Amino acid sequence: MPDHMHILLATLGGQPQVVTFTLDLLLNDGFPISEVIVIHPKASQPRLQRSLECLSAEFASDYYKAADRVIHFRSHVLQLDGEPINDIIDNDHADGTLNTIHQLIGDLKRQGYRIHLSVTGGRRLMSLLAIPVASFNFDRHDHIWHIYTPEHIKDQARDGKLMHVPLEAGVRLIKGQFISLGAYVYDPSQSFRTAQTEQRTQMDAQEHARCASVMKEATPGQRKVLEAFSKGLRPQQVAAELNIELVTVHSHKTVLLRLCRNAWNIDANEHLDYHFLQTKFVNCFNSHE
Repeated sequence: MPDHMHILLATLGGQPQVVTFTLDLLLNDGFPISEVIVIHPKASQPRLQRSLECLSAEFASDYYKAADRVIHFRSHVLQLDGEPINDIIDNDHADGTLNTIHQLIGDLKRQGYRIHLSVTGGRRLMSLLAIPVASFNFDRHDHIWHIYTPEHIKDQARDGKLMHVPLEAGVRLIKGQFISLGAYVYDPSQSFRTAQTEQRTQMDAQEHARCASVMKEATPGQRKVLEAFSKGLRPQQVAAELNIELVTVHSHKTVLLRLCRNAWNIDANEHLDYHFLQTKFVNCFNSHE
């Protein structure tokens, strides 16, 4: 499969038009969406059943008439221990939701898809759980989207009465910001929480190694300044704490930040100051344990 295949993954509740509004905007922006998957609890409620019926009609025979193109459509039910989830009512159901979305996204990434996650529809808790799973699995080619819909359009479109609107109607895509971890390799045998814990352990080990490399290269005087900064002190306070001149503090700080740029592979044009030292080295000295 080409690595540029795009898929829309959308949380779904009782408002099916959220999915088609988002899809229409993405297609208009040039994203070649080839498949749409909606994530939802078990369709035991009439409103959710109606949403699925509306969307199935939009993609009859995998043909999206609104855009005059083939787009595959399917639904994906939240599960806990192999059984469909009716609603997210406790921590076990939240874990089931996390694992369902984690496994789905992981499988799609392994197939080479670029994923557009829409989190406007469905239960707010389902969307809130989907976002950290996406951040964990996504890379720079993936996106999280919200949509803004004017109130008068919401009223007209409610419950799928209006599945498409013209561009001038004022419905807009809003890109959700997230920090991609980037290094995670999906393991289908892992639950989301297990994978998250393992990733955090690996990241902590990487951070510790970077801090250790800076401390190893620093002189004794620079390490004292670094330790003082790690306590949350400002440059003037560091000078007073160590009974040295402020210019000496700044000189040591400059060297320490240069060592940090090398350790963390930070571009020379990116601004760094003593706050970076405070954040990265806060747990690196025995006096803080």
